[in-house]
Amino acid sequence: MTMKSGGLWLAAAMLAVTVTGCSSDNAGAGRESMEKLKTEISELQKENRFLKEENDRLKESLVKPVTAEEEQGAVKLLNNGSGAAAADSGEVYKLIIKGTPLVIDETGEYTITKTSFSKKVTPSNPGSFYTYYEAKEPGTTYLAITLRVKNLAGQAISADKVADVEVTYDNKYVYSTFATMEKNGGEDFTYTNISTIGPLKNGTLVFLAEVPDEVKSSGKPLYADFGIEGETYRYTIVK
Repeated sequence: MTMKSGGLWLAAAMLAVTVTGCSSDNAGAGRESMEKLKTEISELQKENRFLKEENDRLKESLVKPVTAEEEQGAVKLLNNGSGAAAADSGEVYKLIIKGTPLVIDETGEYTITKTSFSKKVTPSNPGSFYTYYEAKEPGTTYLAITLRVKNLAGQAISADKVADVEVTYDNKYVYSTFATMEKNGGEDFTYTNISTIGPLKNGTLVFLAEVPDEVKSSGKPLYADFGIEGETYRYTIVK
C-alpha cells in the first residue's frame, strides 16, 4: 500500500514538472510572438508615415501657381511649333507667343515683337518723311501686331505671302487685317506686294486691324490667328 502511494506521488510530481515546462515554453513563445507583432506594427507605422509624406509631396508638386500667361492659354512654343491649345469650339491650334521664335525648317523664323493699340500707327524709327496709318472711323483704333521674319528658304520670298492674319474678339467678332512693311531700318513703311525678303535676311511686317475702342479696354478674350505655310498658329493677346 505504501509503495503504491509513493508511485502515485512520483507520477504526480513528474506530471507537474511536465505541465510547468509546457506552461513555461508557451509563455516564452507567447512573449516572442508579442515582440514580433510589436516590431511588425512599428514597421507598418513607419511605412505609413513614409507613404503619407510621399503623398503630400506629390500633392504639392501637382498643385502649382498659374502664371498670367498660362491663364491666357499661352504655352511656350518649341522651335518646331509643336505647342497646341484647344479653342472653345474644341479645335486644336498650334501656338505662337510674343518674343518666342517660331521656326519652320527651310522656310522661315517668325517672331512677334510688339502688340499695340493706337489711333495712329507710325514706323518704329520715323525718318524726316514717312507713311502712317490712322483709324478714320469714330470710336475705332488700330490693333497693330509687329512680326519679324527671317527667310530660311533658298530664294527670296514676297512679303505679302508671309502670313495671313485674322483677329477674333470675344470668341465671335472677327476682324481682317492688312500688312505693311518697314524699310530703311524702320524709317518708313512700304507696300508688301512690291517688297521681298532675301534668303537669310530679315523683314519687319506690321499687321493692322481697325477695331472698336471696346476691344482695347475690355477684358474679354482677344487672339490673332496666323496662317503660315498652310498651318494656323494662334497668338493670345494679353492687354
